[in-house]
Amino acid sequence: MFSTAGFSQIGDMVKRGEKRVKKASQLPDLKDKYRILVENMGEGLLVLDKNRLITFVNDRLCKVWGYSRKEVLGKEISSFFEGVNKKIIGREFEKRTGGKSSTYTLAGRTKDGKEMVFSVSAVPFLDRAGRFGGSIAIVSNITERRRLEDQLKERTLKLEKEVDERTEQLVDLYKGVTVTAERNRLAQEIHDGLAQTLATSLLKIEFCERLLESNPEQAKRELSELRNTLAKSIKETRKVIFELSLPRFHRTGFAAVLKQYFREFCRKTGIKCQLELELKKTIAVKIQVGIYRIIREALNNVRKHAGAQQVEARLRTDRKGNLHLIIKDDGKGFDLERILAEGKYNKHFGLKAMEEQARVLGGKFSIESAKGKGTRIEIEVPLEE
Repeated sequence: MFSTAGFSQIGDMVKRGEKRVKKASQLPDLKDKYRILVENMGEGLLVLDKNRLITFVNDRLCKVWGYSRKEVLGKEISSFFEGVNKKIIGREFEKRTGGKSSTYTLAGRTKDGKEMVFSVSAVPFLDRAGRFGGSIAIVSNITERRRLEDQLKERTLKLEKEVDERTEQLVDLYKGVTVTAERNRLAQEIHDGLAQTLATSLLKIEFCERLLESNPEQAKRELSELRNTLAKSIKETRKVIFELSLPRFHRTGFAAVLKQYFREFCRKTGIKCQLELELKKTIAVKIQVGIYRIIREALNNVRKHAGAQQVEARLRTDRKGNLHLIIKDDGKGFDLERILAEGKYNKHFGLKAMEEQARVLGGKFSIESAKGKGTRIEIEVPLEE
């Protein structure tokens, strides 16, 4: 609380206007001395008497608030606020009368109706006899800081909600799937994309929190970059979800689903696609799902790694009751013999996923590839056990 002689003189000065606190012959003119300090400080200064009437307000607060001195002096402070903020003012002033200081937040409006948020640090003012005479408060405009904090919280909540939704979709999608390599590939997709983006975003959010006080403009720029990063991550996550989702074969039909998938792949990648279907026997739903996964994985590898201009696929049934799938591309290929010799085949999630899926269906999987000569995958699956 303020009780020193110097601040008592300030209080007397601002309370009684132009009255001098001491003669100029005794010490420097404190009125002018403190006026320079008060009027040039970077925050607003407000003085209330014991009846909550405004007895002083500096230029800084008048500029932020939009009112002139004449419009506020002598007015009861809560008359400028509404609703719960009036109650806050009353509660906080009671603390002053009890000799306590505090810092609190008020939401109000400028003279022209613009919403603002103020941080108020108030202390009680005592006269020389120790009697309560009012309150002195430093008033800071934290509207922009509060807006940035709210934006940051909102975006964080949206991000958490998006992650939760995508996680639930992935769990539902892969519930009951026992293909280890495919699960590994999914884990790799999440690790390379979503997980790293979230980790980076968390660091940037912490950085922005530190900047809010010292450099709000830079914080705004950082948040803008973060928004773009998260938007891109969400788009990529949705893309992964779409690629991993299984179509409803019983509604559309197996052939129609495959044709639509190839058309979409061609449209999105610009790679020329040719699909040939010769399906003269009934194919169990389990096999339809497995073959669809293999085709999807193969085309995903073509898109990511092959650098191909064209991809051809042929799916047919034979008289012996087998289903044959051949997929080949004209991409750059890879040294399959070296990969096998070095024991790195299991690290290639896509290839391993296709091989294991074929094995689950009771079929055979083979692959041919060489640098500069593209890749050819062949699957043979029995239609009947």
